[in-house]
Formats: sequence, structure tokens, C-alpha cells
Amino acid sequence: MTDAAIDSEAIDLFDMWPGTAWPVETVPTDGFTGSDHHDVVTAAFLVCTKVMVYNHSSVAGLDGWSTFMYAKLEAQDAINVLAARHFCVMHSDATPGDLTNDAGADLAASVSPVAVALSAFTANDYYGWFWVGGVCPEEYVTALGTAEYYTDGTVAIGPFTTADLATPGTAAGEIGLSLVNADTELVVGRAYTTD
Repeated sequence: MTDAAIDSEAIDLFDMWPGTAWPVETVPTDGFTGSDHHDVVTAAFLVCTKVMVYNHSSVAGLDGWSTFMYAKLEAQDAINVLAARHFCVMHSDATPGDLTNDAGADLAASVSPVAVALSAFTANDYYGWFWVGGVCPEEYVTALGTAEYYTDGTVAIGPFTTADLATPGTAAGEIGLSLVNADTELVVGRAYTTD
């Protein structure tokens, strides 16, 4: 099937990562992409720290809670390097908090929780924040709402999982959203329209 796309305001993510997200009113210094804690070689927060913030539609996007998780980019694809809006999944080392956007380095297709990159990362083994649950946090990360999210062309109204894209690219990355086809596939979110 041909790859497609879906708007940021037509999806929400289910936080399937371990641990509890804490509602906060104060976000990290300089926001979730601040240079002292995001895309850094030394973790500034505990890996798998999760926080929830409320996204206000009067600023951008939809009203609702959004969850962020602090994680490590264990391995990024050498050609389609990590960028904002790329989907990441658990790395094949099966360590929660170790993420990859490389379809050849993931745990397995359609079995991992999903995380969305907020920006590019300098290198492997760098740390930063990822969107992992709720509505798209466009109020907090403008780059998440400036374009669509890639799918494998099968997403319908209802639950979705992740799958390898047929045509990876620097804008799309390697992993996209996909229709849930089996009981063994992990549901990571829901769509409110077709792709």
C-alpha cells in the first residue's frame, strides 16, 4: 500500500510506557526542547520520567492533556535521521526508555509503545523529551503541529498501531501509523479520520 498522512489534530496517542505521568504546571527550562536538557549527551532527568501538561486550543491544536517522556535515542536511522514528528519505538535491546526511529533496530513491528520526536538529535545515545500520550502538544512544541504525520495508508477511524513505511524518507522517517490487524499488535492511539 502507498504511504499517506494524517493531521496532528486527527490523532491522539495512548501512553503505553511504564510509569505514571505527573501533571505539571511548570515545564522544563526553555520548554521541552531547551538546550540544557533536550538533545544532550548526559541525561538531565531520570530516563522514563513522564509529565502531563494541558494543551490549550486557544494557543494551538486541541484542548486536552499531553504526555511527554524523557528518553534516550539509542539508535537513529543512518539515512533518515531523526526529525520532529518521526515515530520512535522501543529499541531491540528491550530497555524501556531506549528508543529508535530505525525500522531495522526496533524491538519488532507493531509491538512497542510509540514516542514522537520533538526535534532532530545530534547523535545516538543522546537524551531528550518525546511526545507519548494524549493530544498533540502543539502549544508546547510548535514543530509538532506544522505538518502531517505519516502512515502506511491503512489508518481508519479508530485504533492504530505502528508499522514500517513502504517509502521511508527524511521527512517521513522509517516508522508510521498503521491499522491494527491482529490481537498481538499493540494499540498505541486512535484516529478520528482516515489517512
